[in-house]
Amino acid sequence: MRRFLLCVIVLASFSTLYANVGRGDFQQRFLEANQLMEEKLWNKSIDIWLTLFAENATNANVNYKLGYCYLQTSNEKLKSLPYLQAAATKEVTLKYDPYDPGETNAPVEAYYYLGRAYHLKYELDKAIATYDELLTMIPKKHRLYKDAEHQRQMCVEAKYQIEHPQNYVITNVGPKINNDANDYSPVLSLDETAMFYTSRRMRSDSTNSEITDFDTGEWKEDIYVSYKDAMGEWQSPELLDINTDEHAATISVSPDGQTLFIYYDEGGNGQIYQSVLIGETWSDPEMLGSDINTDAWETHASLSPDGKTLYFVSNREGGFGGRDIYRCVKLPNDEWSKALNVGATINTEYEEDAVFISADGKTLYFASTGHNSMGGFDIFYSVLGDDEKWSIPVNIGYPVNTVDDDVFFFPTADQKRAYYSSRKEEGYGLKDIYLIDMPDTPIETDLAVLKGFIIAPPGEELPEDCYILVTNNKNGEVTEYKPRSRDGAYVAVLPPCMGYHIEYVVNQDIIQEEFINVPCESAYSVIDKEVHLLPVHLKGAGAAEEEEGGEEPVAEIEEEHPDTGFDPANPVNVEVAEANAYFERFFIYDAGEWSLAEDKFAEFMTGVKKIIETQGSVKLKVESSASNVPSSRFNNNTELTEHRNKTARDQIKDALVKAGYKEGTDFTFTRPVELVQGPKYGNDAYNKSKYEPFQYIKVWADVKK
Repeated sequence: MRRFLLCVIVLASFSTLYANVGRGDFQQRFLEANQLMEEKLWNKSIDIWLTLFAENATNANVNYKLGYCYLQTSNEKLKSLPYLQAAATKEVTLKYDPYDPGETNAPVEAYYYLGRAYHLKYELDKAIATYDELLTMIPKKHRLYKDAEHQRQMCVEAKYQIEHPQNYVITNVGPKINNDANDYSPVLSLDETAMFYTSRRMRSDSTNSEITDFDTGEWKEDIYVSYKDAMGEWQSPELLDINTDEHAATISVSPDGQTLFIYYDEGGNGQIYQSVLIGETWSDPEMLGSDINTDAWETHASLSPDGKTLYFVSNREGGFGGRDIYRCVKLPNDEWSKALNVGATINTEYEEDAVFISADGKTLYFASTGHNSMGGFDIFYSVLGDDEKWSIPVNIGYPVNTVDDDVFFFPTADQKRAYYSSRKEEGYGLKDIYLIDMPDTPIETDLAVLKGFIIAPPGEELPEDCYILVTNNKNGEVTEYKPRSRDGAYVAVLPPCMGYHIEYVVNQDIIQEEFINVPCESAYSVIDKEVHLLPVHLKGAGAAEEEEGGEEPVAEIEEEHPDTGFDPANPVNVEVAEANAYFERFFIYDAGEWSLAEDKFAEFMTGVKKIIETQGSVKLKVESSASNVPSSRFNNNTELTEHRNKTARDQIKDALVKAGYKEGTDFTFTRPVELVQGPKYGNDAYNKSKYEPFQYIKVWADVKK
């Protein structure tokens, strides 16, 4: 993240300096522009250099200064190229005085920045040649020698990445989110129903009309949020009530979207704050304590899904160089531990930033100017191994990574997609926010996400005393999740190799409960559960007995079941396409073993064999599900769903082997998906229609990759 300069105190002499622009002598304006450069006020400095260039177009030093300033801007870097070209074509000098108005030669550093300008223009061979020329002109002890070698290697990497692009589909998220200003740094709740992001737009009430960045003239950064409606469409963004007259930028958000991490710049010393959603209001941001914020520069943070580990970025002393990634763990007293550098595998002697931890806590995404970057910051990922060590970082590749800085990258829970910001010609403004589809990513996510809505009766509000308790049956650990007040949305992460007891609590009453099993080798899955409250649930404990003379009322919890496609009249659904065979059969409770109708099974196997013959191999996935109705034949429903899955796989395998196909060569099975889901009922005959949709086996066949 860039360091933001809060120009609270502006040199009083600036007003007189600007008054002289265009009518003062060369020396005075030269010194003025130099002074602005020292303050990193690049655009103000450019205004003066342009006047000097108009009068002294052949002055190599003026060309160099102008080109250098353009190269430091956020939106006009490419304008630097002609000026740096002009500077480098003149005689450069090793004895350069940057403060001498009489200096007409450019420094040898002009070649370094010219190489960077060619790099940004994607003229990579010219950039490499320019760096090569520079390396012959300066000694190895020169301050730019090592950097020039590094920049040259970035150009080589850029050529490779561009020649080997990744299969990414990049889509603008649309005009509801983006406008003609800079919109960037998107972070989302785990269920992707809330997007928080940073924007430099004019506020709808124009209250920031006079609050602009002194150098760029842009409005200062504000934080906005947009929510998806029931149709999955982003709604008009809302300005958060935690914005001030200074810069405020998004860093990350907790999985449930109710704790927001914010970057505030305090006189050039960046700090990390957090704000918590209380009802419909965000709390006053508080600085993170312990060993997280220091007198150094802290720019970014990301909380693990279980809330026990915080990864953050700091340029404090004792690191490997520049900004490094650190982590803290939550102590039993609910405080954060001392910070620990994550190590040399991740951190380099260059800069790291914008760290994000995946939903399963096993993949670390971050930006770095080190490793094998193709230019500026690139996005990398590293996977945590069974030995608790991070793997060698992998560049996610072109076209997401470019030759310029690529910093903010927010992966979705399944890690098959991500959100990021980029400046593209077809965008709505400067930087826009985009969605990236990454179908070929090798990263596997092993967890289940339980999400949905707690829906109050028409005309009623969701009670404050409403929450979901998730109990880990393995260790007894209980985690509480609060639904979002505005729409009742909730989300919970369920790691694999666990069984979970889910309780929905309203006014201290458990209104619904269920059991979910997430097997060790399960693929990423989403479990959607909607809970519709009845008026009786809003009256609190004991109210029902009073209304019914002490007897508990009989009231079913209405639940929106997943769209399983169940049709009691036709329980077998088969679709066979050109390059995709698909079979789905719902297990009927009183039907005994899974037994496919002979003609339907033959039709499915015909499709599977067609894929093998036309594509060379086939990949098969089996998902089984058992409801929470007690089983008389098995010890528990976990055993039941495992039995169903194995029965299906064995039947398909036997048929393929008999047909002469070999497992592992001609066909393979993905990891089985074994679920226990649905409401818990005791009277299975009476409630058959409720639990039957959760008793099924689904089989997919597709091209093996």
